[in-house]
Amino acid sequence: MRFFVGIAALLPALALAQLEVHELKTRSDVSLRLVYARAPNAHASAVLFQGGGGAIGIFPNGSMRNENFLSGGARRFNDNGISVAIVDVPSDRRVLDDFRHTREHAEDAAAVIAFLRQREKLPVWTVGTSNGSLSAATAAAMLGERGPDGVVLTASTTRQPVAAAHPVTLARLDEITQPVLFVHHKDDGCMVTPYDAIPGVMATMKKAKRVELITVEGGDRQGNPCHSGHHQFLGIEASVTQKIADWIRQHQASAAAGANGSSPAPRQPPTSTPGH
Repeated sequence: MRFFVGIAALLPALALAQLEVHELKTRSDVSLRLVYARAPNAHASAVLFQGGGGAIGIFPNGSMRNENFLSGGARRFNDNGISVAIVDVPSDRRVLDDFRHTREHAEDAAAVIAFLRQREKLPVWTVGTSNGSLSAATAAAMLGERGPDGVVLTASTTRQPVAAAHPVTLARLDEITQPVLFVHHKDDGCMVTPYDAIPGVMATMKKAKRVELITVEGGDRQGNPCHSGHHQFLGIEASVTQKIADWIRQHQASAAAGANGSSPAPRQPPTSTPGH
């Protein structure tokens, strides 16, 4: 494993964060570059999977060619007590696309999850946005005990009218046992991520300990509906990140209470939590 230490002062998005760039060997002759940002007083860690083709272009100093809701969100997550690993495509790929629901991709995720568990003895969540939801869900469905402690799926792709769309439903959602949080803007205008499709997807996750939806409203509609605007929670990134972190914190507190002998909460049916 090789790593480079970046200078946070040179990166406005990561100011105040301790930034490290690592190269992990994930499979034979395959490496994966990631940015690791450790949160002070962290209560959880997360692997962040960007949407689109997944290639964010991490440079050795930690800057990125493509930043969006997750890839540019390290400081926001850190501010809410979550350390993050932001992952690029592996060295044997130019883009992720159909690779997102393969065993090899899950093994790459397993290496990142293990890295985070080694750095901090905390629960690790996979968090994906848009096409990245498929990556986050695949890791949970395939990896068993090596997989994440929970899953967050934001602005998830659910339809495939074009080749660039890679729906979360390609993962074996019925095999996921971890708690799952969906976060979706009510007015998401991208044709492959309609809000109305989410309850049906949630209903397939019958083994999950908990499945809930945070419905988001407000923000800025401007820009390409699949690359900006409501799909990327434009203008409300900080509040959406806080909602995710609060939900994770509350779930972990409930799980800890159950482990300590209190009556654990029963499995939750799919529910919707207002965004405001």
